[in-house]
Amino acid sequence: MKYIEKQAQPQALIAWVRAKATDVDGAERTWGYADMPADVRSEVKRSLVREQGGLCCYTGRRISLQGCHIEHLKPQSACTEHEDTEYDNLLAAHPSSDPGTPHCAYGAHARTNWYDQHQFVHPRRRDCEQRIRYRDNGRVTPHSQDDEGAAETIRRLRLDHSEIQQMRKQAIDEALFAKQLSEAQVRRLMTAMDERDSNGNFRPFCFVIKQACEKYLKRFEASRGKK
Repeated sequence: MKYIEKQAQPQALIAWVRAKATDVDGAERTWGYADMPADVRSEVKRSLVREQGGLCCYTGRRISLQGCHIEHLKPQSACTEHEDTEYDNLLAAHPSSDPGTPHCAYGAHARTNWYDQHQFVHPRRRDCEQRIRYRDNGRVTPHSQDDEGAAETIRRLRLDHSEIQQMRKQAIDEALFAKQLSEAQVRRLMTAMDERDSNGNFRPFCFVIKQACEKYLKRFEASRGKK
């Protein structure tokens, strides 16, 4: 997964929280995410998708406003009062929240309400990209065999599911192996994986492709060492 650096929360959310915080008599109100109006949720989701560069927070696949839902990093069932409306706890994830959307066997749906503050390698952790290793065939493993948190995260999110594994493999093949690339081209490709396009989006599975580029560059280095 790709590290998500939170940006400023949308003004619509700030205004709604301010309005809900007290009633006309100045007394505290009881309220939460379930009370959030549809227009505020839409603005929050738009902000999250933009913030994440159009990628699902857990899988890295492309998402759109219509094709994602607002995900609570700390599940609503575990949140204290108002915590389920805090912007830092909200992410955008595949799939859509529309009624009738099929269950997804990996990612947010697979995770359900699992949350372990110490074990969960989530996209708000700065080390998340380094702790999970993606192989050229799309398979995923902890970067370190001793990393129980990464192993548990992979298991809970079903990041080893065959469907998402194949999507990662296809992304690597198309970016890196569809044609023979020079060392300079691979380096440019790797740099581009940290950059957004003209629409503000990252390339789907950019963090996966970046790791593949790093391994490919080591082959060039090893080849030079043999000469």
